[in-house]
Amino acid sequence: MSFNMFNQPLRSLVSSSSRLFASSSKASSSRSASSFTHLGDLQPAKGSTHADIRYGRGPGSQRGGTSGRGHKGQKARNGKGVRLGFEGGQTPLHRKVPKRGFINFTSKTYAPLSISKLQEFILKGKINPLNPIGIKEILQSNLIHGNLSNFSGIKLLGDSNSNLPLPSLELNLSRFSKSASEKILNSGGKLTSIYYNNLSLRKEIFPQKYAGKDIKNAKPTRKNDILYYTNPKKFGYLADTVPSSAKKMTPAEWTESNAVTETQTQI
Repeated sequence: MSFNMFNQPLRSLVSSSSRLFASSSKASSSRSASSFTHLGDLQPAKGSTHADIRYGRGPGSQRGGTSGRGHKGQKARNGKGVRLGFEGGQTPLHRKVPKRGFINFTSKTYAPLSISKLQEFILKGKINPLNPIGIKEILQSNLIHGNLSNFSGIKLLGDSNSNLPLPSLELNLSRFSKSASEKILNSGGKLTSIYYNNLSLRKEIFPQKYAGKDIKNAKPTRKNDILYYTNPKKFGYLADTVPSSAKKMTPAEWTESNAVTETQTQI
């Protein structure tokens, strides 16, 4: 029996084991390279960075010599230069163009609320139709999102859904459209238009911030608001407190009537 009989299986075993370890090491190295990220691999997104323009560095850069300012003149000097819209002393274009109209700083914008959305929230149980519904209840139910920072109140519009029930509601909002008021009244409801200023709106939206503070309800001060909220046809909340028509009252009589109503409420 020769020695090569025992040497041949040992040699094949060593060669197979060496191939096994080599393949495992290659797999582990490739796995480690694909699964780990190093600081050297980080780079900004393509197109997010650009090289700064270098001025005054020779004609080959296209920004050399005069650095893109041209030869002489006011715009070539150091400093602020010419203001925007300046045309050398002649009448500029923005003064030649005629102006039309104006911006009414007393105008008010109301957040729209449709009857159909109100019907959906009542059907889902988010609003209780048995209780009076005001701005506070509407905002708490997320029927209108936000804190009404850009609005002067809420106006009810008459887009109703005939497939949904409309119970008799007691609504205390800023204003009502003609079609909306007709539909609410036909269903046996009650409407009241209430004036809100910025402070009274914030009191309705954030009642916890004003708890324990003596803040009186807002009263309208402008003529259009006074005529609107003292008109019973507009469901104004001051229609019952004003003894006569606001159109015939002087400013002194209006302030006096407010003082009388305030004393009556305090008593």
